[in-house]
Amino acid sequence: MTQKDNILQELKELNSRLAGKTVQNVYSVPAGYFENLAAEVLARIKALEANNVAKELEFLSPYLSRLEKQMPYSIPEGYFEKLPADLLNSVSKDSLTAKEELASISPLLSSLKKENPYTVPDGYFDSISSIHQKEEKQPAAKVVSLFSRTWFRYAAAAIVTGVIILAGFQLFTTEKEPGGKALAKFTRDVIKMDEQQKDDMIDFFDAGLDGKESAQLTTDAKKTNEVKELLEGVSEEELNDFQEQTEAIEEVLMTN
Repeated sequence: MTQKDNILQELKELNSRLAGKTVQNVYSVPAGYFENLAAEVLARIKALEANNVAKELEFLSPYLSRLEKQMPYSIPEGYFEKLPADLLNSVSKDSLTAKEELASISPLLSSLKKENPYTVPDGYFDSISSIHQKEEKQPAAKVVSLFSRTWFRYAAAAIVTGVIILAGFQLFTTEKEPGGKALAKFTRDVIKMDEQQKDDMIDFFDAGLDGKESAQLTTDAKKTNEVKELLEGVSEEELNDFQEQTEAIEEVLMTN
């Protein structure tokens, strides 16, 4: 039993489908291949030993060697001599204006009107200089201070009120009234006032007391002496009490 038969027997025992396949050669050559093989090999050797291209081509491809050696493309005689003149004639003959060329390329664009879409009124630029002159002649805006003088008026009114109250206590009363009672009474009187009465009282206290006169109060030696004489008989305790009343009065005026 040959090796081939042994393999076939094993395939049958394994129930393989390969056992039922017929054995065929997968490689094949054309008919008569080996009959002309020797002649073709000799022709290839002669081609390698050829001295020129014609002989080599004759050995490799007899069909190509028999074809005529002619140029497949040709041009008329004198073609290049007439070429410049022919080009100029074709250009001048087919030349188009810009409008005609645009019409042929894009009829929609050629139909649009060539007008500027933006316009200004007549005499617009003539009136610009007069507009600038009017703007320059306008009065300057009023400068308003960021810091109001209302707090200064309230502070001045509180100081003057405190001086009046202290002087009245010293001159017209023999028995000192407690500072708390005086402040409470003053507070009640201020609360009862309406806005117009409050403004009138502040204007009265503030009359003649602006920034310049405040500065004069600090530099005028005569008035300073009068204040010292007025406060000559006032004790330190009374001055402290006056300071507390002044701060309280200022608070009352600011809140009411």
